[in-house]
Amino acid sequence: MKKIGSWISILSVAVALAACGQDNGNEAQNNSTAEETPVETLDVALDTPENVEKGEKVTFTATVTQGEEKVDDADEVMFEVWKEGAKEESEMIEASHDGDGVYSAEKQLDEAGKYFVQSHVTARDLHTMPKNEIIVGSEEEAASESHEHEHEHESAVSIHLMQPEEMKANEEVMLMAHLQKDDAALTGADVRYEISKVDEEKAEWVDAEEMKDGEYEATTSFKEAGDYTVTIHVENDEGLHEHTEENLTITE
Repeated sequence: MKKIGSWISILSVAVALAACGQDNGNEAQNNSTAEETPVETLDVALDTPENVEKGEKVTFTATVTQGEEKVDDADEVMFEVWKEGAKEESEMIEASHDGDGVYSAEKQLDEAGKYFVQSHVTARDLHTMPKNEIIVGSEEEAASESHEHEHEHESAVSIHLMQPEEMKANEEVMLMAHLQKDDAALTGADVRYEISKVDEEKAEWVDAEEMKDGEYEATTSFKEAGDYTVTIHVENDEGLHEHTEENLTITE
């Protein structure tokens, strides 16, 4: 009888271990499936008019969705506006949230010519920045303006620097740049930040690391409060070399 009891005990333990192994296997499979589930992309439908009159106030709207869901919790939605050939003079306009995933802003365009409007949307750890064109004034006026800038370079790479809300001297500051080319994240680039205080020639160079597709981060600190210029340099093995400047203000 003791032998039978021993065999029953051994059999019970074996069954329990097998069940445990099966449970762990199922759990591992479930975890693996969860890890492999792709993140829904962030989609932005940028709506701007194609032609407007000089002096007309224009409304820009960006409808943000993720899959079938309207995104009403975006971290940042900005509209960048510039005239052809004057990207360095672009204006960033903060959008208001209208509900149902819609964000909007207005701007009056006074001069004839071709303008570019680019929405910078950051939400749910994702970033995208589609771009549209607007013709202001008559076709003849716009064509004349474009002719004056036909030999100027319009960058194919979109660069957007994310800045912390507050940056203090002698504290670590994380700079993040989002890069996009042909409506897709620009990956595998060499990105460096050239940082100099306004009216000073000495510059500090900081290498950035690609943390996600098209997202390049670097950490630095500023010894003094004041206004700084950050030039973001972008290169890759295909001969790309682009740069853009951003201004930072560091407080005490």
